[in-house]
Amino acid sequence: MDASCGIPQGSILGPLLFIIFINDLVEFCGPDANIFLFADDAKLYEHIKIEGDVGTLQACADKLVDWAEQWLVKINYKKM
Repeated sequence: MDASCGIPQGSILGPLLFIIFINDLVEFCGPDANIFLFADDAKLYEHIKIEGDVGTLQACADKLVDWAEQWLVKINYKKM
């Protein structure tokens, strides 16, 4: 089925519009979140040095899921 709206894959506008769309993700997750953004991927990570770091990572992951639900973004859990 052909899409009736959206940006064609491979277009020049696609990456720019995605950056604008995902722009608030880093702020939404907060200052404790370590997020690496590249093209259409976002990777959340934490260097686990002490037991509390696990809780920090989980809290940031929860915020990322909340952001995705708010903006109707599907997370590909298979890539994790």
